[in-house]
Parts: sequence; C-alpha cells; structure tokens
Amino acid sequence: MNRTARLLSRALLALTIISAPLTALANQDGGIAANPEAVSPLLNGMQVPAITVQNSAGEALSLNQLLAQKPSLVLFYRGGWCPYCNAQLAGLQQIEAQLKQLGVQVLALAPEPPEELKAGEGKGNYQLLSDRNLQATTGFGLGYTLSGAANLGYKAKMGDRLVLSPEGQVILPVPAVYLVDTDGVVQFSYVNPNFKVRAHPELILKAAELMLASN
Repeated sequence: MNRTARLLSRALLALTIISAPLTALANQDGGIAANPEAVSPLLNGMQVPAITVQNSAGEALSLNQLLAQKPSLVLFYRGGWCPYCNAQLAGLQQIEAQLKQLGVQVLALAPEPPEELKAGEGKGNYQLLSDRNLQATTGFGLGYTLSGAANLGYKAKMGDRLVLSPEGQVILPVPAVYLVDTDGVVQFSYVNPNFKVRAHPELILKAAELMLASN
C-alpha cells in the first residue's frame, strides 16, 4: 500500500469516528445548532438544495448553476480572519494543477461580507464566494452558534465581519469539504467539528480521483 493509499485509509477511518455524532442527526431540519458537534450536515448521496451566494462584487449567483458547470470541490471556511482557514486554502495549491487536470473547480464559501473576499482573491485557483445570507451554511447543515466568552471575544475582534443571530450569537459554519457532481449530488464529505483539523490535500485529491473514476 503506497503512502497516499495509507493516508486515505487512515483519514477515512478518522472521518468515520469523527462523524459518528454528526451523522446521527443527519436528515433533520438544517437549522443552526447550539454547538459544532450538533450540526446536521449533508451526507454522501444527498442533493444540494437551492442556494444563492454572492461574489466579491456583491452579485447574486446560483450555487446550483455553478455546480452544474463542473464537478466541484466545495469548501466551507470561517473567514479570511481565520488562520486555520487561510492555511487550508494555501494548502490547496499543492493539488491545484491536478484538480484542474481532472476538471474540478474549487468553490470556497464563507459567511463574510462580499467586499471582504477581495483580499483573498488571486491567491489560488479557487473562487471565493460570500454566504452572508447563510443559505449555504444552513443548506449544507453546517451552522452553529458560539456562546459565552468565545462569543464575546469573536464579536469584539471581528465585529461586522461576522453574522449574528437575533440573540446576538455569532453564527459560523463547521469547516467542511464536499465533492459534488454536476447533478448537485454529494459524492464525498469531510466535516470536522474541531475547526483546527482540516482535510489533507492528498485526501481531497484522492477522493476527487475516485469520484470521477466511478462516473
């Protein structure tokens, strides 16, 4: 077994363990969870619902129409203020050429104002999209609220870059990676409630290769 195969095997095993508390809640109403462990994410084989997002110019785009154009890697990140998210986006450069050769487009979504996306554009072969209305976050079942000191600290530091609930709680997506085919069906997902742990680029690439090989 080569290194990539071993990596994929271990990662999928870890994903199975990590996802156990998440998958139990799947298929429920995609609202906003009280914590990252209680989200109800879309699972493999599920259809992406109708979702509208925005580009950096504030123009409304249909995510579903974008997905219909090419097989897609859909990445949810917390915002350009998050160092773990920026490291993940930078790590995609390791597999940019291979994803392009496979015909896979990369769509990266965050609940930031559209104008905040401009600072990150051009740094990689991906399209940054604003999910300010949280349609994607809730449609994929990834939204949760912060509470206590974390909630107060995030609001004090990031201010208007964040989306708040009517009760004043910060709403964030659990960082996630999805591979979606042109029919809008999820073929692979990696959802981890620990925002410090992200899918390895080699795992993403291998999953993309397997997705396309099976079609």
